[in-house]
Parts: sequence; structure tokens; C-alpha cells
Amino acid sequence: MVKRGLLIGLLVALSCGPAPAAEIDLASWARGLPQSFSASGSKNEPTYLAAIDITRAGDRFTIRGGAPAWMERSVEAVSVSADGLVSHDSCPAGMDCRAAARPAGFLSSAALLAASRRGLLHGAAAIEPYGPFSVVCVPGEQLSIGNPILDPCFEIISGAAIAEKHRTSHRFDGPSLDPASVHIAIPRSKSAASPFSLLSKG
Repeated sequence: MVKRGLLIGLLVALSCGPAPAAEIDLASWARGLPQSFSASGSKNEPTYLAAIDITRAGDRFTIRGGAPAWMERSVEAVSVSADGLVSHDSCPAGMDCRAAARPAGFLSSAALLAASRRGLLHGAAAIEPYGPFSVVCVPGEQLSIGNPILDPCFEIISGAAIAEKHRTSHRFDGPSLDPASVHIAIPRSKSAASPFSLLSKG
């Protein structure tokens, strides 16, 4: 009798399937993000762990990282204008920054702000777990990424780009921080309203 009851319970659970993920309105969420944050974590490379630091200070976004702790880390910084144009403030050695800036990877938060200011964000996106964090993965097309294979994923409270998700495998891939290593801080005075108030109503 007990086994039969367990079997019936399992069949009912399978028939119901997993609960649908909550969705959030992208345009409203992006407009409400705080103007400052700092995020840090490690990224697994084939032979070492790269230490990554990402900061936002108003319209300026900076990333430091890409090398083991015993080496000098590169610095790249971009700024987003009021009309959504992105320009380089600091360029890593060996990188040609004369062309228009197209922030990607851990600088995708700048692309998110640029898209928001240009009115390119639309629709809703699912809120997904990434280790202890909740993230929103934004379609690359909305961030002016041509033929994207990976979609940038942003921590929902700060807007920090901490992961990317593969279009085909639907797994977190590419430039992604180890979620167990991630630390995010938002200045108390800069905290925005809870993004969970923007959940789609079905």
C-alpha cells in the first residue's frame, strides 16, 4: 500500500511538471537598477583561477581581471552617455579601442544600460537561479549583439553581469564567475526598489 501511494504521488508530480519560472519586465527592471555596485569573483581558466572585479559608478563601468593573482591584471573601463552611446575610458594593453565600444562579457552591464537608454529593451525574461543568486538572462539581440550564441545574465538586484547562458545547451557557459566565489555590494544609499515588484502577472 505504501509503495502504491508513493508511485501515485510520483506520477502526479510528473504530470504536473515543474512550476514555471517567474518573469520580470526587462525595461522596467533595467530602469530601476542602482547606479553603483561592486562585484568580485573568480573565473576558471584552463591552468589558473582568474580574479575578476567589476564596478559601476554612475555611467562608468570598470573590469579588472583576466590574470592570476601573481600577475598584473588588465583594466578596461567604459562610459555610457545619456543617449546610450558607449565609449572607452581605459583600454587594456594590446587592445585597439579606437572603434566604437561594444561591451560584452563582464562589461555587459554597460550594454544593458545603453540598451535601456536607447529604448531597446522589451518583453519579459525568466528569473533563474545561479548558485545562491537570482539572475536575468537578456537576449543578446536586445543588447546589440549580432548573432549571439551566449546571452548575458545579470544578478537581479545589482545588474552586475556575472554569467552567460548558451543558446543551444541552455547551460551557463563562457565568461561566467564561479557562483560560490561571487560577492556583490551595493552602497546603502544607492539601493533601488525590489525588482520582485516587477514580476509579470501571468
